[in-house]
Amino acid sequence: MNVEALQKKYPGAQPYRMGDNDALTAELLALVRAGVKRATCTAMIDVEEGREALPMLGRCDICMAPDGTPAVVTRTAELRELRFCDMTAEMALAEGEDDSLDSWRAGHRRYYERQGIFHPEMQLIWERFEVVEDFAR
Repeated sequence: MNVEALQKKYPGAQPYRMGDNDALTAELLALVRAGVKRATCTAMIDVEEGREALPMLGRCDICMAPDGTPAVVTRTAELRELRFCDMTAEMALAEGEDDSLDSWRAGHRRYYERQGIFHPEMQLIWERFEVVEDFAR
């Protein structure tokens, strides 16, 4: 299925990609498909500057594979706005990438530094999601 067909099936759905390179995108998508990753976060500055869509509670969105094709459809189940420095262990571990809050902080700091937007008090939108449809199955 292509993005346009999915947007007809899931009105309002926005395409998005996890990670900033193909290897990271593939790794995060594998965690989603394994049921390990059920949360993610978006930098508010990316929303404000139009690089990311604002997550919306209950909306379905289209997570893209490294090759640019739709991989899974997710539905936003919970949203919390917080500063990077206020991330909790529970929320960090729900992202499925790390085994501790310290590890989450180190990895996400590196990620946001690569983007040139890191600040310890930067605003994040943390999102818990569920997988609605997986196109690999």
